[in-house]
Amino acid sequence: MTVILRTLLSTLLLLLALITPASATVKLSTAGQLLVADGKVIEVAVMYDFVPFSYVEDGVHKGFVADLLTLIEAKTGARLKARVGEWGDNLERLRQKQVDVIADVSFKPERTSFVLYTTPYFEIPTVVFTDKAFGNYRSPADLSGKHVGVLRNIFYIRELRKRQDIRISEYDDYQTLTRALAFGEIDAAIQNLTSGYHYATQNAYTNIKMAGEFTLDNVGREDLRFGVRTDRPVIQSLLQKGLDNISADEWKQLTNRWVGVTSGDLVERRQTAALTPEEREFVKNNPVIRVHNEQTFEPYSFFENGQPLGHSVDFMRLLAQRAGMEIEFISGSSWNDYLEMLRTGEIDVMTNIVRSPEREAFMHFTTPYLRLAQGIYHREDAAPISTMDELKASALALPEGFYTYEVLGQQNGFSIQPTQDSLEALMRVSTGEADATIEIMSVAEHLLHKYAVPGVVGSNPHQVIATEPLSLRLAVTQGKPMLHQILQKAMDSLSEQEKRQLQQKWTGHGARSNSYIHLTGEELAWMESRAAIRICSTQQRLPYEHMTDNKTHIGLFADLLDIMRHNAGLTIRLVNVSNFNEALRQLKRGQCDLISRAPPALNDADISLSQPLLDSTLVIATRLDELYVQDFSQLESRTLAVLEGSHVHRYLAYTQPELSLHTYPNMDAAMTAVSRGEAFGLIDTLPSISSAIVTGHHSEIKISGELVSQYPALLATRSDDLLLLQIINKAIQSINAEQFETITTRWMRAPILAEPPNYRLMTQAALATLILIALMLVWNRKLARLNHHIQDSRNQLMTAHQELQVKNRMLEQLSTTDRLTRLRNRLYLERSFEQQLYKAEHDPDYTFSLLLVDIDHFKQVNDRFGHEQGDAVLTDFAAILKGSSREQDIIARWGGEEFMLICPATRIAEAEAQANHLLRAIRHHTFAEVGTCTASIGVATWQPGDSYKTLCRRADQALYQAKRSGRNRVCRQEYAPAEAKSKPATI
Repeated sequence: MTVILRTLLSTLLLLLALITPASATVKLSTAGQLLVADGKVIEVAVMYDFVPFSYVEDGVHKGFVADLLTLIEAKTGARLKARVGEWGDNLERLRQKQVDVIADVSFKPERTSFVLYTTPYFEIPTVVFTDKAFGNYRSPADLSGKHVGVLRNIFYIRELRKRQDIRISEYDDYQTLTRALAFGEIDAAIQNLTSGYHYATQNAYTNIKMAGEFTLDNVGREDLRFGVRTDRPVIQSLLQKGLDNISADEWKQLTNRWVGVTSGDLVERRQTAALTPEEREFVKNNPVIRVHNEQTFEPYSFFENGQPLGHSVDFMRLLAQRAGMEIEFISGSSWNDYLEMLRTGEIDVMTNIVRSPEREAFMHFTTPYLRLAQGIYHREDAAPISTMDELKASALALPEGFYTYEVLGQQNGFSIQPTQDSLEALMRVSTGEADATIEIMSVAEHLLHKYAVPGVVGSNPHQVIATEPLSLRLAVTQGKPMLHQILQKAMDSLSEQEKRQLQQKWTGHGARSNSYIHLTGEELAWMESRAAIRICSTQQRLPYEHMTDNKTHIGLFADLLDIMRHNAGLTIRLVNVSNFNEALRQLKRGQCDLISRAPPALNDADISLSQPLLDSTLVIATRLDELYVQDFSQLESRTLAVLEGSHVHRYLAYTQPELSLHTYPNMDAAMTAVSRGEAFGLIDTLPSISSAIVTGHHSEIKISGELVSQYPALLATRSDDLLLLQIINKAIQSINAEQFETITTRWMRAPILAEPPNYRLMTQAALATLILIALMLVWNRKLARLNHHIQDSRNQLMTAHQELQVKNRMLEQLSTTDRLTRLRNRLYLERSFEQQLYKAEHDPDYTFSLLLVDIDHFKQVNDRFGHEQGDAVLTDFAAILKGSSREQDIIARWGGEEFMLICPATRIAEAEAQANHLLRAIRHHTFAEVGTCTASIGVATWQPGDSYKTLCRRADQALYQAKRSGRNRVCRQEYAPAEAKSKPATI
């Protein structure tokens, strides 16, 4: 009987296993369940030499991929079998449908015809290994003229072959590739970091090193995925579900075992967005997304050294990795042009964009990923703009198509000059062509610092509606709603740590590194849900805060609030209240969100207090004839003055209930009561009492003692508003010590506290003082008048000197800069030539070269497309020259469509190579509307006896020869004595 039961139980378990294996923990589709129940083996092609991911040892397949396949088997119940082979053979087997899956494949659009990809399970740096004498590797230009080895059919081979100045050899495996480098068969080996280090260590190749990370256009880090035959979508879905259901702890264990904790910064696994089958199909059919890239919107999106750079550029790259897509950045157009390109579907995505009803007609917007404050930037010798009327009376330079440009353009009364970008707007203010511009503060400060724009300063009056903080989002063209869904999912998959690290990279350094603050997605959403943060602000509490007759918020808190607003992107509305008690009532009723000053001992469960905004002390002020007060015990029998309903009143009533407090409506009334003897003393903060003594001319009042040494200034929120409290605390922390010192010095200059008096010493000092005063009174008056006159003259001289310096800097910049291309002009180039000439004439080992560059058939561009488009080509051309030249090269517009480069410490062969590098960059660039353009370049190198005129003539002759030989080429003009005839050599 027992045997029969066991047989029946075994049969039942077998049947259940065929339907849904016991080990499966993932809910599969019907097709996936059938595949697993069928028990058919899924063959996975793996590499034998890809340490530590996939390799063979003692005849056994080991590594990260081996363990990953086992883990997926446990999750899905599928049977996965590894077939070991060389990488090139494995890829061909998949193409020929001889295997079902290939491991460790990287996404490339050209492979989508025969590969269905999963999302990545790892991303590895691709690096350049060289011998130790090679030097540093910075870019592919350092490989020019070198013999370079790569793995056969590696994913970047097509891109690399476009570099015709690099000799390329392919190898079957990483071990052979590393050996070729170690034995001098090649000059450099491009391979993934882990394999290179493994074989160099295993074979003790001590003569090679890692020279740098390899990047080439959109090629960079190696993403590792599973690739599935296109006729096996069920397998792709099964593998993807297995990957999606691996827990964070399981990934960690897998990584620590094969990659190692110490190598976490070299190789890292990337989380991926969980896409639906429809979304994955969209990615398959649309593997590349086109994203706009601005020229000078630094540090968020700009184009420099031939590359798109910035926070938003890296943010988009991170999202593309999560979605399994690639990005093509479109550079060189204006913002307004990009808006039209998004409308027509020429580009797919715009970054750094603000949502508006007009734009929603042709865009899909994601949630915000940045929130940034704006400021009004004006000439430093002009008064700040603090009201809407003053803004309307000003000539504003604004980038055409920007959100602020659109908003103010729809209103009457504004005078707006359209500019191409933010830098041009700031330059117009600097040169006096415009009175002001409105710009995101971090962008303006970055540009002002980087380009040394003279004479422009910013202010951020939070009551001017035009300077409200902006929430920046991604916008997707209306025709691709699926792409919008995918990017939003990718955004949601990012951890706060990843977003914080990215923001720290671009905004946590530089001129205003102190302003770095990271807001979580939850905090950004909270701020989006509020029109503004309403702050209950006391009207008459200098030096802390005060509202002037023209509704300007001034004082210590007002200045700190402006910094907090800038750093956290706060939208502020002030709610005027008479005192703290009124503010507390309004806060509890929901009529405001924040109290600008609360006592430190606020015993109220409905209220939460912020971190200290600043430190202060609680003091007592009395008449001059009163003794020094050491503590509260001396005041128990006294009548004490406090301001009615103030935070100090609330604090004392709670902490010192034994005191006899008499309230007064304002500081002057309380001071008067003390001077008349109606109250023994007035208790308040040191800055407030000091300010009242000075401004109210209360010479009969002194500060007689410190009662509380630590009485911090705190902000208060409702206890149920925890997100606001988090935001405020972050904003407070972002204010650095230098800013605190500057603001507190300005607003909190206070008299020194009176110490316990020594009456004998006071009598002696009084007699001596009377004698001295009698002798010096008349003389001091004369001396004061003279000093005042000298000080005024000195101040006027300093002001005039500073203005002269600013104007000289502006004149210098304007006189040496070409207005259209923003390159240096001919005047600057001639000065630079004189410096190079002096150096060459005094150093026999030094020489330099000239490159004269001319755009081919530029007149036809103007005739066919118009002068405006011709100017756009010149601007693009200048950007290409800047992006493709070396740091030491001096680039200038020579005139018309001609440009000249001075190449310091550069001989003729190096100059030729640099000219050919420029020529290739020009050929490969697509100019908007015009398409492709070419150029001709003449090269000449200084020789002893050369002058500015002779060297320029030789470069011009070489350029003429290049044009006469068919254009789109480089020619050089060798130096020869005057009686010899030099012949240009064509490259």
